[in-house]
Amino acid sequence: MKLRYFIGFAIVYIALVTIYAFYVTQDTFTLHNTLWFDFVLTLPLAVWLCLPMVVLLLITWIFMSIGAVVVQFKKMSLNRDVDKIITQIDEQMLGGAGNDRVFSNVRLKELSKILKRFYLLPNLSSNLSNNEKFDNNFAQLKDIEQGGEVPKIKLNAAHPLYRKNLENGVNVDSNKALNVLKTPLDSMNAFSLYQNAQSYEVYSFAWEKIIESKSAKLIEKALNLSPNHLNFANISKIIESNFADSMKLKDELLISALKALNLSEREYLSLAINLAKNLSENNINAVLSFFERLSKEAENSVFAYFYMLLEVGKTSEASELKSHYPKNDYLPISAFLELKEKGYPLLVFFDPLYFRENKEKKSTNTENESSENRI
Repeated sequence: MKLRYFIGFAIVYIALVTIYAFYVTQDTFTLHNTLWFDFVLTLPLAVWLCLPMVVLLLITWIFMSIGAVVVQFKKMSLNRDVDKIITQIDEQMLGGAGNDRVFSNVRLKELSKILKRFYLLPNLSSNLSNNEKFDNNFAQLKDIEQGGEVPKIKLNAAHPLYRKNLENGVNVDSNKALNVLKTPLDSMNAFSLYQNAQSYEVYSFAWEKIIESKSAKLIEKALNLSPNHLNFANISKIIESNFADSMKLKDELLISALKALNLSEREYLSLAINLAKNLSENNINAVLSFFERLSKEAENSVFAYFYMLLEVGKTSEASELKSHYPKNDYLPISAFLELKEKGYPLLVFFDPLYFRENKEKKSTNTENESSENRI
C-alpha cells in the first residue's frame, strides 16, 4: 500500500472515531501534570480518545517515510548498477574487455565478473532494444558490415569489424591509409577468438591502396613512416610500379626500404626477375642504375644485379663485376658465361626450379590454346 493512501485512510478513520465518540458523550477530562512542570489541560473525552491514535499515526508515518526513502535509495542504487552492466555489455560488444566498476549489489557484481569471461558479438539482424545508445551502435556496426565507414565509433582493435572499418575508410580515400600505417595495431592484443583482425593484414591492405593510387607523394610519405609496416610483396609492387609508371621515386628511399626488410638473395632475385619482365627502352637504364647502387649497399642483392646485367645482354659488365669476387663465388654466372653460346635460358642458371615451373605453365597454356583452336 502506498504511504499516501495509508495516511489518508488513517486520517479518515481517526476523524470518524472522534466524531462518533463526541456524539456519544460530550464530557470533558482535565489532566493535571506535576512532572517537571505544572500544567492543567481540559479537553473533551473524544479528543483524548483520538490523541493516542494521532501519535501512533505520526510514529507510523515517520517509520514508513524512512522505509520509503531507504527503498528509493536502494532502487536508485540498483538502477545505477544496472546502467553499469549495460555500459559494460556495450564496451564488450565493441571489442573491449570492460572496465572495472564498483557495484553496491553483490549479485550484479557477480554478473559483471561472469560477463567479463565472454566475448560478446552483436547479432546485427536482431530487433531493436529501445535503448538508444545500443541501437545506435548496432546501426553503425551494420553500416560498417555493409561497406560504410564510421570514424566516430569507438571500436577496439580486437573487434572483428575494426579492420573492416579501416578498409572501408581506405576504400573511400587512399590518403587515410597513412593513418592506418601510423596506428600501432601490434600493441593492441586481439582476442584469440578474433584471429581475422591480425594487424599485418590491415597494414598490407593499407599498402595495397597506397600503391593503387600511383601517387609518388603518398608512397613517399608512407615509406618515410617509422615503422612503415612494409613487407616484401608490397615493396616489390612499389618498385615495379615505379619503373613501369615512371613515378620517379628516389633510389635512396627505395634502397633504404629494401635494406630495412633484410631480404634474402632469393627475394632480391625474385624482384629482379619480375622487373626484367617489364623492361623497356624507357626504363632499362634506370633499372640497371638502381640495381648497381643497390648491390653496393646490400650484399644479398649482388646476385640479382648479375641476373639483370645478363638479362639485358651486358655480359662484359657482368664479367667485370665477377672479377671482383673470388673464383668460387657466384658460380652460376661463370657457368652461364662459359655456356652462353649453347643457347641455354638464363633462368636455368639462376633459379632452375622457377624456370621449370614457368616452362610447365607455358606448356599447359599452349596445350589449352591448341585444344580451343581444334574446337
